[in-house]
Amino acid sequence: MEQKMIDSIVSAIHTKMPEYIKTLSDLVSIPSISFDNFDQKYVLESAEAVKQLFLDAGLTNVQFLLPPSGRPSIYGESLTSPDKPTVLLYAHHDVQPPMREALWNTKPFEASHQGDRLYGRGTADDKAGIVTHLAALEQVRAWKKNDGPNLKFLIEGEEESGSAGFEVILKKNAELLKCDAVIVADLGNFAKGTPSITTTLRGMSAVNVELKATKAPLHSGSWSGPIPDPGQVLCRMIACLTDGKGNILIPNFEDTLVPPTEAELASYKSLGMTEKIFRNDGGILESVKLKVPEDEILLSLWRRPSVVVTAMEVGSRTNAGNVLQNSAYARIGIRLAPGMNADVATQQLVEFLQAQVPYGLQCSITTEDGANPFVTDTTHPFFQKMSESMAKAYNTETKFIGCGASIPGAELFRNTFGDIPILLTGLEDPECNAHGENESLYLPDFEHGIVAETLFFGGICE
Repeated sequence: MEQKMIDSIVSAIHTKMPEYIKTLSDLVSIPSISFDNFDQKYVLESAEAVKQLFLDAGLTNVQFLLPPSGRPSIYGESLTSPDKPTVLLYAHHDVQPPMREALWNTKPFEASHQGDRLYGRGTADDKAGIVTHLAALEQVRAWKKNDGPNLKFLIEGEEESGSAGFEVILKKNAELLKCDAVIVADLGNFAKGTPSITTTLRGMSAVNVELKATKAPLHSGSWSGPIPDPGQVLCRMIACLTDGKGNILIPNFEDTLVPPTEAELASYKSLGMTEKIFRNDGGILESVKLKVPEDEILLSLWRRPSVVVTAMEVGSRTNAGNVLQNSAYARIGIRLAPGMNADVATQQLVEFLQAQVPYGLQCSITTEDGANPFVTDTTHPFFQKMSESMAKAYNTETKFIGCGASIPGAELFRNTFGDIPILLTGLEDPECNAHGENESLYLPDFEHGIVAETLFFGGICE
């Protein structure tokens, strides 16, 4: 590909960036939170907005693909020729809750352009992925006309809440979605300005635990002592999950782990992760010590499981009184490393917790839908094409990385379409704060990402 052509594409995209940012900002204004305890009308509103974007872009066969929950995925296609490769472009339009709104410096559902970042829930995860796909479509059609690839779009509506119905959508529409490769634009770069392709994902699962000791809260002066305190008991149960160094104590929990290859270890080392960088990116307090040495940080994030208490409730902080609470609740999440199975690990967690319940307290444990870890083979030529395209767009070497997060759709795509290349890309970075307060998108990489995907589309048709 001649540099003159690349320069022309870069210039065209740069000129259109205000329009692309406006499109993204409009999507961010819709609070499309896909968890059941939030108003689902906004997920439908978001789906309608994406559908209209598809129609405005000239996509054909535009339609909703509905899972059992009714949260729509949106499909559309731009087909050129059966002789050209077909790429399925994935992103999701649902988002996480804003969490603690008081900690936001801007309104979470009102995009705010500050410096080189765009703030708002869903800017990086994952509404930028939607706009990247549409912008790259526009650019490759202007460049290649009908000599570009066949592009199919699939924008999910319940990824953040676990993709419970996504497998149903894929199975029911396997022929419609049939493709030669998938781009999952829901990951991120190792650092700002460092183009990255993710090759491994951790899986995830979670359980909800509730302990009860009495029928109702009691006066702590009159009743505490003889009666077990559910809050303390639950804390002890959680503490039993790991030892003092953070090692998971559930029997046989890590027996099936697949260790990284020598090549993967060398790749991780080349990324130059240091404790200083990690502490700065994570905002870790100066007094807090890490549980692993510096050279194991990426291994711990990408190739080992973890246990996290994501929520805990014993009474109310704002209405605390001298009360012996009747119950205690916690949501315990687990991240699963390559080689583990979500169903097996979840059952191991449940059985271990049940065995820790003392004093005959009533214990209720419910499980959530999980996702298995994912490892992809990077030997397919499409990975090299994407690596080259990203390097040209960012003007620096592309890195192959792991990710501690989970994308349920990645394994489902493989199960549906077989051993085709699944390219995990995206626009998150260590500063984007996805899932937390003040989520933001680094706009220079938003532009680079559009350039990279455009060059990839053109490159696989040469």
